[in-house]
Amino acid sequence: MSLLPVYRDSFFTSLRRSDGMHLHMHYRKGAVYTDFSVSTDFEGYEGLVHGGMIFGMLDALMWYVIFLETGKIGMTRTANMDFTKPVSCDVRYRAEASLLGVEGRDIWAEARIDNGDNELCARVKGLFREAQYVDRVRLFKNFDFTGISDEIRDLIMSKTG
Repeated sequence: MSLLPVYRDSFFTSLRRSDGMHLHMHYRKGAVYTDFSVSTDFEGYEGLVHGGMIFGMLDALMWYVIFLETGKIGMTRTANMDFTKPVSCDVRYRAEASLLGVEGRDIWAEARIDNGDNELCARVKGLFREAQYVDRVRLFKNFDFTGISDEIRDLIMSKTG
């Protein structure tokens, strides 16, 4: 599988926002991932990516993997974040999310960032709650499917209800 569509107004994924991070997220069965580099525009301290940016990226990946694996729209309820190595600005990393489990409306996922040596830099485990009152059709009308494969488009549309 391949490139995922982006929510047009997302700070993390939108390609039209000049102030955003422009993450290109990809899907393969069981995981959502992105290879990225963060500019010093999102620096927290002297060449290091701000922790809030790191959490936000990982939260977005978990949202995508929850939707793609379960068809559920998840809203972050709680999260436990561990920072194990610095994430430096202007360096390439890989972030990846996977589904941990589902019980009723509760959904658990985790995401991580690894450096070029496959060392863990940050990890978050999150509990999401399935949203009850989201208009799925309206939500996905705000996604940009430009350049998205038919296979990914069909997968997403099959889950919109």
